[in-house]
Amino acid sequence: MMWSAEAALERAFLVALRADADVQAVFGNPARIFDDESPEPIFPYAELERHEIEDRGTSGKAGQAHTLTLSVRSRDDGRAGAKAALGALRAASERAVFSLMGQRTVLIQPVYSDVMRARDLRSFRGVLRVRIITEEAG
Repeated sequence: MMWSAEAALERAFLVALRADADVQAVFGNPARIFDDESPEPIFPYAELERHEIEDRGTSGKAGQAHTLTLSVRSRDDGRAGAKAALGALRAASERAVFSLMGQRTVLIQPVYSDVMRARDLRSFRGVLRVRIITEEAG
Protein backbone atom coordinates (compact mmCIF):
# COMPACT_ATOMS: atom_id res chain seq x y z
CA MET A 1 0.00 0.00 0.00
CA MET A 2 2.81 2.41 0.87
CA TRP A 3 4.39 2.06 -2.56
CA SER A 4 1.14 2.93 -4.32
CA ALA A 5 0.70 5.98 -2.06
CA GLU A 6 4.26 7.10 -2.87
CA ALA A 7 3.70 6.60 -6.58
CA ALA A 8 0.40 8.50 -6.43
CA LEU A 9 2.08 11.46 -4.70
CA GLU A 10 4.94 11.51 -7.22
CA ARG A 11 2.52 11.32 -10.14
CA ALA A 12 0.26 14.10 -8.78
CA PHE A 13 3.22 16.37 -8.01
CA LEU A 14 4.83 15.89 -11.44
CA VAL A 15 1.49 16.42 -13.21
CA ALA A 16 1.04 19.70 -11.29
CA LEU A 17 4.55 20.86 -12.26
CA ARG A 18 4.12 19.88 -15.91
CA ALA A 19 0.81 21.78 -16.13
CA ASP A 20 2.28 25.05 -14.82
CA ALA A 21 2.57 27.73 -17.54
CA ASP A 22 5.87 29.12 -16.20
CA VAL A 23 7.38 25.63 -16.15
CA GLN A 24 6.18 25.05 -19.72
CA ALA A 25 7.82 28.33 -20.77
CA VAL A 26 11.19 26.92 -19.65
CA PHE A 27 10.81 23.17 -20.24
CA GLY A 28 8.49 23.18 -23.28
CA ASN A 29 4.96 21.87 -23.73
CA PRO A 30 4.67 19.10 -22.78
CA ALA A 31 7.18 19.99 -20.07
CA ARG A 32 10.33 17.87 -20.10
CA ILE A 33 10.07 16.67 -16.51
CA PHE A 34 10.79 12.96 -16.25
CA ASP A 35 10.36 10.40 -13.50
CA ASP A 36 13.09 8.27 -15.06
CA GLU A 37 16.14 8.88 -17.20
CA SER A 38 15.47 9.89 -20.78
CA PRO A 39 17.83 8.34 -23.36
CA GLU A 40 18.24 11.52 -25.44
CA PRO A 41 16.77 14.47 -23.58
CA ILE A 42 16.44 17.95 -24.99
CA PHE A 43 17.92 20.64 -22.76
CA PRO A 44 16.79 21.98 -20.39
CA TYR A 45 15.04 19.13 -18.66
CA ALA A 46 14.32 17.95 -15.14
CA GLU A 47 14.03 14.53 -13.60
CA LEU A 48 12.89 13.15 -10.29
CA GLU A 49 16.02 11.72 -8.69
CA ARG A 50 14.93 10.73 -5.22
CA HIS A 51 11.89 10.34 -2.99
CA GLU A 52 12.56 10.02 0.74
CA ILE A 53 9.75 9.27 3.20
CA GLU A 54 9.52 9.60 6.97
CA ASP A 55 6.55 8.70 9.10
CA ARG A 56 5.30 11.95 10.58
CA GLY A 57 1.90 12.29 12.16
CA THR A 58 0.21 15.66 12.60
CA SER A 59 -2.87 16.58 14.65
CA GLY A 60 -3.07 13.06 16.06
CA LYS A 61 -3.34 11.48 12.59
CA ALA A 62 -0.95 9.22 10.73
CA GLY A 63 1.11 11.12 8.21
CA GLN A 64 4.28 11.19 6.15
CA ALA A 65 6.93 13.72 5.29
CA HIS A 66 8.08 13.26 1.68
CA THR A 67 11.24 14.89 0.38
CA LEU A 68 11.41 14.85 -3.41
CA THR A 69 14.66 15.76 -5.14
CA LEU A 70 14.48 17.11 -8.69
CA SER A 71 17.55 17.54 -10.85
CA VAL A 72 17.68 20.12 -13.63
CA ARG A 73 20.09 19.87 -16.56
CA SER A 74 20.79 22.94 -18.66
CA ARG A 75 23.32 23.76 -21.39
CA ASP A 76 22.13 27.07 -22.76
CA ASP A 77 22.41 30.38 -20.91
CA GLY A 78 24.97 29.03 -18.42
CA ARG A 79 24.38 29.20 -14.71
CA ALA A 80 21.65 31.82 -15.19
CA GLY A 81 19.65 29.41 -17.38
CA ALA A 82 19.87 26.67 -14.76
CA LYS A 83 18.81 29.12 -12.04
CA ALA A 84 15.84 30.25 -14.14
CA ALA A 85 14.78 26.63 -14.65
CA LEU A 86 15.07 25.96 -10.91
CA GLY A 87 13.15 29.15 -10.17
CA ALA A 88 10.26 28.05 -12.39
CA LEU A 89 10.10 24.66 -10.66
CA ARG A 90 10.38 26.22 -7.21
CA ALA A 91 7.56 28.71 -7.85
CA ALA A 92 5.36 26.00 -9.42
CA SER A 93 5.88 23.74 -6.43
CA GLU A 94 4.81 26.57 -4.12
CA ARG A 95 1.62 27.00 -6.19
CA ALA A 96 0.97 23.26 -6.64
CA VAL A 97 -2.45 21.97 -5.61
CA PHE A 98 -3.40 18.33 -5.94
CA SER A 99 -5.46 15.75 -4.15
CA LEU A 100 -4.58 12.24 -3.10
CA MET A 101 -7.09 9.50 -2.32
CA GLY A 102 -7.35 9.02 1.44
CA GLN A 103 -4.76 11.71 2.19
CA ARG A 104 -4.68 15.45 2.74
CA THR A 105 -1.73 17.59 1.70
CA VAL A 106 -0.69 19.68 4.70
CA LEU A 107 2.38 21.44 3.29
CA ILE A 108 4.35 21.76 0.06
CA GLN A 109 7.57 23.65 0.64
CA PRO A 110 10.82 23.98 -1.32
CA VAL A 111 13.60 23.48 1.23
CA TYR A 112 16.83 23.54 -0.79
CA SER A 113 18.19 24.51 -4.18
CA ASP A 114 21.65 24.79 -5.69
CA VAL A 115 23.30 25.09 -9.11
CA MET A 116 26.69 23.69 -10.05
CA ARG A 117 28.71 23.04 -13.19
CA ALA A 118 28.35 19.44 -14.39
CA ARG A 119 31.30 17.09 -14.91
CA ASP A 120 31.21 17.59 -18.69
CA LEU A 121 32.06 21.30 -18.07
CA ARG A 122 29.51 22.27 -20.76
CA SER A 123 26.29 22.02 -18.80
CA PHE A 124 24.92 22.96 -15.41
CA ARG A 125 23.08 20.82 -12.89
CA GLY A 126 20.52 22.28 -10.54
CA VAL A 127 19.02 20.53 -7.54
CA LEU A 128 15.68 21.31 -5.92
CA ARG A 129 14.35 19.54 -2.84
CA VAL A 130 10.69 19.88 -1.98
CA ARG A 131 9.12 18.68 1.27
CA ILE A 132 5.51 17.54 1.10
CA ILE A 133 3.71 16.62 4.30
CA THR A 134 0.57 14.52 4.07
CA GLU A 135 -1.82 13.09 6.65
CA GLU A 136 -4.81 10.77 6.63
CA ALA A 137 -7.92 12.47 5.31
CA GLY A 138 -10.91 12.82 7.58
